[in-house]
Parts: sequence; C-alpha cells; structure tokens
Amino acid sequence: MHSLTAVAYSSPEYTHCISDSRFRNSVYEPEADTFLFLEALDKDARMLCSLQPERCVEIGCGSGTVITHLRCLLLSSVAAAGPQGIDAQNPERGCRTSSSPGTFRDPICYAVDVNPLALEATAITWTDTLLKYFRRAVLADFGEHSIQAPIPALLATPVVNSADSAASPSPSVDADDVTSSAFSASTLCLRRFQGDLFDALSRIDSVSVLFDVVLFNPPYVPTSLEELQSAIAQKDVITAAWCGGPKGRVVLDRFLNQLPSVLSRRGICYVVLIKENDVSDVVAFAQAAFRKHLRCCGMSDLRDEDDVLEAKEVAARYTGEHLSVYRLRYLPRFQNLFEKGGV
Repeated sequence: MHSLTAVAYSSPEYTHCISDSRFRNSVYEPEADTFLFLEALDKDARMLCSLQPERCVEIGCGSGTVITHLRCLLLSSVAAAGPQGIDAQNPERGCRTSSSPGTFRDPICYAVDVNPLALEATAITWTDTLLKYFRRAVLADFGEHSIQAPIPALLATPVVNSADSAASPSPSVDADDVTSSAFSASTLCLRRFQGDLFDALSRIDSVSVLFDVVLFNPPYVPTSLEELQSAIAQKDVITAAWCGGPKGRVVLDRFLNQLPSVLSRRGICYVVLIKENDVSDVVAFAQAAFRKHLRCCGMSDLRDEDDVLEAKEVAARYTGEHLSVYRLRYLPRFQNLFEKGGV
C-alpha cells in the first residue's frame, strides 16, 4: 500500500513569514519558543495520537507553525499505521482503533488571532506544508467528500470575523456560510477566526463547543501595563504579540479564566511560560479557575486546596530566558466523573 506521504514530514513550511515583507513586519515569526512548542508536541505525540482529538485550536496562531505541526503529527501517525488499524490502548502503534480498522477520527482544526495578516500567513503555512508532505492525503480527503473542484490555493476557510475585530485582507463570511460550505467538509481544511481569545469562536455554533487540544503561546514577556496598552492602542501587532504586561500575565490570566469552559473533559492544553511569569502561581491560578468551573457544574464540595488539574512541564530550554511548555489536563478522577455524567 502506498504511503500517504510523498516526502517524510519534518517541520512546517513557514519561510514565507520571513521572506515576505508583509508578514515579516507584521507577523510573529517562529522563534525559540515556537520550536520548543514543537518539541513538546513531539514528546507527547503518542499521547495526542491515542487521544484521537475531535477539535483542536491554537489561540494566537501567529505564523501557524504550531497548529500545522500538530495536524501533521496526527497525519504522520495515520500514514504509518497502514490499513490494519491501531489499538488506542497501545498508542506507540499509532492512532487508529482496533475496533474500527482503517478508520481514524480526523480532528477539525481552528486558528484564532486578532491579527488578520497572521491568519493569512497561517493559511499559507498550513497549505504549503500539507501539500508538500501529505498531498496524497489531501487528494483522498477531497475525493471522499465529493468535492469536484480543483484543490484551492489555500486549504483554509475564509476568515470569520468577530464583531469587534478589524477588517481582514482575506474574504470573510458568516459562520453559517462556513459550516454549510462543501469545502469545509474536509478535515484538512483549517478554520480561521479573527478575534480575541475564545470570544472569537463564539460564532462556531449556537451551542458551546469544546476542544480536545488547546495550544497557546501567550504574550509572556513582563512589561509595564502602559506598554501593553500602548501597543494595543497603536495596533502594533508585533509588540502586542510578546508584550505581557505586569509579570507577563495580563493576557495569560484572561486565557486561563476562559479555558475551563472550552476544554473538554479529556482535553489537553499546552501553554508556553517563562520563569518571570511565576510558574507555580500560574499553575495555582489555573487550578483555581478550574475549581470554580467545577463548582458551577455542581461539585460544590471541592475544597480550595483540592487540585483538579495535572500540570506538567513537557519541555524546557534556556535561550536567554527560562522557557517552558506546560501541559494542563483534568486529573483522571475528574475525567471519569464527567464520563459518568456526574458533571
């Protein structure tokens, strides 16, 4: 049987973010923190594969390198699996389930950014990478969904704008138009949303949407609040991409407060941190946010000292700053409660 990959996958194609002056001056290009993020996903590839995520999202996608790498890791595992299927209890063998040979729950992937040029760059990263390394999979997927038209220039839906976002250079549509499009039936088609954190995704559906994988490389560099506010007021997207306010926590804390309402019971969140963020306090803040959410869901007996999350450093590196990527997920007993319908 032919492999789905024409060329062995290595890393996303992001050079346009450097070579194209429009992106170079307006989009956060891959740096040490980006590559550490890719390393963390590589280390957790088996776990992510066995999770079989249904929906994945990157908040603040920038160049799109991280969400593209995640999708390619999952595609690489499927390609390596062959036609016999794979046991989810043995993720080292791949992503398919032995109970349903030849099938894999393809995730729908989303990218969110306030910067319209970042969403444009992300679509190019996604498309160039998939067509270079997974062209056969793209052709097969389009054929499966009976899409007769040629493969489009971008494997991404038009940008869906939130109510308060700036005009995008890409065509924009209403969410209803996106979901009804035959093109968007493909799971290899990236969904793009312009707006602030998870608020940008409020138009996906009339019901709350949960994600199995959430990726976030926040503006984590400690600065004054005035510097952050100035970058936002002047629409300086590059400065706003790294400017984190006091302790580098202004955007990060907002993200963590919103996360419990969008992370599925079995979901995993990856977040980039630096030492100056006060990592132990970030974890404590996340624990408190998730405890509050669980209490609102009926678990009123939770004590303030009860941990509800597993928080683990997956990758770390010193590059002039102490960078780390942390994985957050519910502790097993809370996952099990959800599965039994307890919350």
